[in-house]
Amino acid sequence: MAGGPTVRALGEFGLLRRLRAKAPPLPPEVLVGMGDDAAIMQPSPGLALVATVDVLVEGKDFRWEWCPAEAVGHKGLTVSLSDVGAMGAIPKYALVTLGLPARTPVKRVDGLYRGIWGAAEAAGVAVVGGDLSEAPRLILGVTVIGEGEAHHLVRRSGAKAGETIWVTGHLGRAAAGLCALKAGYRVERSAVKGRRGTHIPPKTRKALRETMQAQLYPSARYREGRVLAETGIATAMIDLSDGLASDLTRLAEESGVGARIFADRIPVDPSTRQVAELVGRDPLRLALGGGEDFELLFTSGAPSATIEEALVRKGFARPHAVGEIRPADEGLTLVGPRGRREPLGRGFEHFR
Repeated sequence: MAGGPTVRALGEFGLLRRLRAKAPPLPPEVLVGMGDDAAIMQPSPGLALVATVDVLVEGKDFRWEWCPAEAVGHKGLTVSLSDVGAMGAIPKYALVTLGLPARTPVKRVDGLYRGIWGAAEAAGVAVVGGDLSEAPRLILGVTVIGEGEAHHLVRRSGAKAGETIWVTGHLGRAAAGLCALKAGYRVERSAVKGRRGTHIPPKTRKALRETMQAQLYPSARYREGRVLAETGIATAMIDLSDGLASDLTRLAEESGVGARIFADRIPVDPSTRQVAELVGRDPLRLALGGGEDFELLFTSGAPSATIEEALVRKGFARPHAVGEIRPADEGLTLVGPRGRREPLGRGFEHFR
């Protein structure tokens, strides 16, 4: 991003004035937004507040060589929307913390906030403030505050032996997209490109686009989470940010249960399989440990027809039954197509 003014040229206060001038209007329940020491919001009567924060770090969570600024902003908000949605709450407000080098081009910051504001508008979320600081690399932290009836909110700790384990959507797509990006494939406007001289068949091009877009511009299932909470269908729930294996382990630990997952029931779509083959990866392992799908994993004792109807009739992601909750002493196992059992293992984990 060469050319144009940098953050150093504007300074902190100049950058804040620029962002305030470009920010979308705030809803009436926001009494004080960006520009004061803190934001003031009027909570809805009778509802509990749900708050979460997540951080993206340049070089660790994304690289500028393949990630547009708008995608960083979009993803930064989406990961926190996903956490709020996994508890069945309605996301309402966001606070953005941004650390960046002084040499950062201003148009990169503009792109970052376009991504944030675009994702916020789609979710009905107001960006009410935040903080700016100089940092050696870009660090984006987004806090999202949501609301929900306390008795409807779903935690990780409610799963019981005998219940079915479900996931929304397909798994492994974002991980396959990340593998493709690391292998040198890129999405540039409507084109998909590989290394110079690489021929990409049309069918493979479509698969690459779908998986790379899933990695760069993920979706959060907060609407599905709200339905699962309001109807009482979900007894425990978590979003799949670190992979099915890691996130199911967290849910099982909080609930004090074991779990059994059936490999042939894990929903891996054709695009993920194609890209996994292209980059020499096992699609099942991408689904189990790749992470960043931001689908929902939930447990329920309700009939399959009830669960499917509750989501599909509203046009939401189709749920897939992938396993069952077992007593704690059975641990967590993966059952292969021929009935062979092995430890489920773990997916992504920071600092490991």
